[in-house]
Order: sequence, then C-alpha cells, then structure tokens
Amino acid sequence: MSEKWNRIVRIFLFFLIFFTLVWYGSRIVEPKDNLDQFGMKDVSANGILSERKDSIDVLFLGDSLVYSSISPMAMYEKEGFTSYLCSTPAQPLYYTKSLLERTLQNQSPKLVVLEADTFFRDFLATDPAVEKIKELFPLFEYHDRWKNLQAQDWTGDVHYTYNNILKGFRINREIKSVQKIESYMDDHKKGESISVLNRWVLDSIVQMCKEKGCQLLIYSTPSYKNWNWKRHDAVQTYCDDNQIPYLDLNTETKSLSIDWKEDTRDQGDHLNYEGAMKVTKYMEEYLKKHYDLEDHRQDEQYQSWNDSLVNYNKTIEDRK
Repeated sequence: MSEKWNRIVRIFLFFLIFFTLVWYGSRIVEPKDNLDQFGMKDVSANGILSERKDSIDVLFLGDSLVYSSISPMAMYEKEGFTSYLCSTPAQPLYYTKSLLERTLQNQSPKLVVLEADTFFRDFLATDPAVEKIKELFPLFEYHDRWKNLQAQDWTGDVHYTYNNILKGFRINREIKSVQKIESYMDDHKKGESISVLNRWVLDSIVQMCKEKGCQLLIYSTPSYKNWNWKRHDAVQTYCDDNQIPYLDLNTETKSLSIDWKEDTRDQGDHLNYEGAMKVTKYMEEYLKKHYDLEDHRQDEQYQSWNDSLVNYNKTIEDRK
C-alpha cells in the first residue's frame, strides 16, 4: 500500500476513534435525570421531561417574560387544561427551537404559545449550529460532569424524576415601580425589526408546528421596558403573512388593569406575582374561548396535577 493510502487510512482511523470516544463520552455525561445534581441545566424548563407522555395541552416558550407572567397551575385550577412554561432567561430563538424539538419527542400539545420578545434578541449565525452539535454530542455541553458522575450515568438508564409543581412559573412578589409612567408603546428607541436570522429560525418553528399538528399562537406579555408599537407592527406583519394569530397584551393593559406602580418587580421589565395573576386570568379565558382544550380535573389520569395543585396553593400561601 502506498504512503498516500497509509496516510488516508490513518486519518480515517483517527477520526473514527475520535468520534467513537466523543459519542460514548456524550452518552456517559449527558444527564440521566432532570435534577440539578445530575447536571441538568435549565431545570425549571426541563421539568417537562418528567410529565406523562402526551399530557400537556399547551406549551409556552420564550424568555423570562413568560415565567414571570403565566401560572399554569392557576389556569388548571380554573379551567382544567394543562400547560407548561419552557422558558429560560434571555432565551434566544434558536434555543426556543431546541426546547420545542426536545419537548415534541414526548408531548403532543394542541397549542404552542410563543412569546415575541425573543424575536428581537440577536445571536451569531454560528450559534444554531453550535447548539445542534451540543444536542448531538452532549460531551461538549456537559464535559465538566466527569468529576460528578453517578452509577446511573454508567448504566445509561434515563429516568426523569423532577416534577416542577409550578410548571415553570416563578413567584416573585417584589414591587419596584416604574418611576415615570408614560405611553411606553410610543417609545421608538427600542429595536423594531425581526432580523434575518431570527426570521429564519422562526420560519422553521412555524413549519415544525405544522408538521406536528400543533396550533401556534404568538403573544406579547406586558413589558413597559421592552415593547412599543414598532415591535408590535413587526410581529403583526409576520403573523399576518403566515396566518398566525397574534395576541399583544401590551395593547390590553387597561382591560388587564395593569398598574405599573404595583404590578412590576423591576421597574417595568417583568411583572411580579400580582401582575402575573392578571395576565394568567386573561390568558386562561382567552385560550378556553378560542381553542378546544379539555378539562382534566375529573380525569384519574391527571391525578398528579390535582396533587400538584394542592402543593402549588400551599407554596403560594407560604410565599406571601
């Protein structure tokens, strides 16, 4: 065999061994449970992994505006449909897509609700590819877990045990008022166009929902610091072009009775618990009216939700 072919064979064997080690290492270090001590990241959002297969009716996706403004358990208590918030701080749209893909492996939500603030968060063109590599080869995401491996990691047995009784919601009762209340929707200083990269990822999310038979709703949570009419118009135009309903709650702050002196925890960026309850009440009524969502409260298969509801209400009382 010529030296040239010897070199080709050596290169081939090197990459074969390299990818084999990366694949095997990935299988070892990827979390086998959705608890923090097993290395799981974004534990609150990934609590959905322990939910019974095809038991979630409505999936919410987006950044911290979502988990600050919607309480799935409060909606379940009132209307009986199930929902979960796969929301994370400063969530870029490509990660939204990743969370959606992961969730759809075990859930078949009737409705996917996407918060629009993430449409205006920029990212690098290489970021989606890096995220996909991390999905395929978790070694690149969880390489620092070697020192904390447990017996379950070596057997490969995946068993998600963490059930988030808040279903992704985060309670915050702090009040930090907007200092000078003006017509924030007329503020033209904020970004107002959906970038080409965000539009590309958004198109793929829309297509994914169509292929999986999920209805899609895009909405905007009341946010004094983040929203204005130009952002509204950009989202509305995209939704009109793609025949997607758009619910902008920034245009409903009067009917919601949002008080920017009392209902925000950080001077208008996010809502606090009182503001979240106002949005939740509006959303539960809107979803029940416009979508065919079943009431599961008397269904034995959803007893775990009734149990979680008891613990949820206790948690609400404890955090007053």
